[in-house]
Amino acid sequence: MKKQFLFFLFLISSSYLFALRIYNLQPISKEGCKAYNVIFYGKVDSVSSCDTKGMSTAFFTIKELYKGSVSQNIKVNFDCSSDCLMSFEKGEEWIIYGTYQKFDLLTVKLFEHSRKHFKDEKDDFYFPDANRTFDEEKQFLKNELGIQPFIIQNDLNEQQKIFKPHNDQPSDWAKLWLLLTSLVTMAIILYFTRKKKN
Repeated sequence: MKKQFLFFLFLISSSYLFALRIYNLQPISKEGCKAYNVIFYGKVDSVSSCDTKGMSTAFFTIKELYKGSVSQNIKVNFDCSSDCLMSFEKGEEWIIYGTYQKFDLLTVKLFEHSRKHFKDEKDDFYFPDANRTFDEEKQFLKNELGIQPFIIQNDLNEQQKIFKPHNDQPSDWAKLWLLLTSLVTMAIILYFTRKKKN
């Protein structure tokens, strides 16, 4: 039974690695970074369960932000049901390359540049495509993009207020002014239409 389980794990990991090699991902470059909205190095705090749409959310604390305007605590959405599913676990450290599917919905996909940190570099199956160790990639991002400041939560709330649709009501005086202007306009139109008839 134990041998069968190990063989099953071997098959799954082999097919995953084979799929990664088939995809033939090129090492990340400064030009390649332009394809992503947010790039950071961070640690997984928690992971939600898979929802009915086959999506899950990993909650990160960012240690180094290389690109994007985000707060230090961020959620990242990922596919958790199809053949292209990703896997995150609490405590893991990742370099995340994310894109916005819509406002405030940061998403990562398998076969892109996001990669997990392995304690033993020999286990790092991202290395053949990345052509850099995890630490070398962090250093590359620091050198090319620099370390960006986090958005403070208050600033983020202000941004959301600016970009969200507003339903501002005019003041009482403004309402009265609009009503009077409308009445005067209607009276003028009525006067001229009656005058033309005569």
